[in-house]
Amino acid sequence: MASAASFGKLLKEVAKPALSSGAFATGMSLLTGASPLQAAATGLVDTAASAAPLLALRKLSPGSYGKRVLVDKGTGKEIVQNITNPLETPLNIASSIGAGFLVNPIIYGGQEQQMAQQVTQRSLVNQLPVQEQMLSPGTQFQMAGLPPIDDFQNLLNKRAGWTQYLSPEDQALIQQTLGA
Repeated sequence: MASAASFGKLLKEVAKPALSSGAFATGMSLLTGASPLQAAATGLVDTAASAAPLLALRKLSPGSYGKRVLVDKGTGKEIVQNITNPLETPLNIASSIGAGFLVNPIIYGGQEQQMAQQVTQRSLVNQLPVQEQMLSPGTQFQMAGLPPIDDFQNLLNKRAGWTQYLSPEDQALIQQTLGA
C-alpha cells in the first residue's frame, strides 16, 4: 500500500510538466493546421511520452527533486524553491520529439498524403488547377513550363546553331552525353 501511495505522489509531481508539454504540443498542432482530433491525439501521445521518462528519472534519483527552503539573511524571510533534476527538461524535449517522429505518420498520414496536401495547398494559393504531373516524381520540385525529358533532344535539335556559343570542351561533353 505504501508503494502505491508513493507512486501516486510521484505521478502527481510528474503530471504538471507532462501535461504542460502535451498542451504545448496540442496548441502547436492546432496552429500548424491539424484538425482538433489530430491535435488532441498529438497532445495525448506527447503527454504519455513525456511522463514515462520523467517518472523513471524521478524514481531512479528521488533526492534530485523536491522543495528547498532558504532564509534571506537580510530580511529573515523564508524562500521556498522547487528543485529538479537537470536532466528533466532535455528528457522531456527529447521524448516529445521522439514521440512525434514515431506517431505523427500514423496521426497525420504518410509522406505521400502530406505531399498531396501540399500540392493542393499550393494550387489554392497560386489559383491554379491541381496538377501533380507538374511536379518531378517523388519531390516537390515544380516542372511547370519545362518540356518532358524525352522531348529535350528534340528541343536541342530545333535550336541549331546554339552550340556555337559554347567552348569546344562543352560541345564535346554535350554530344557525348546525348550520344551523338
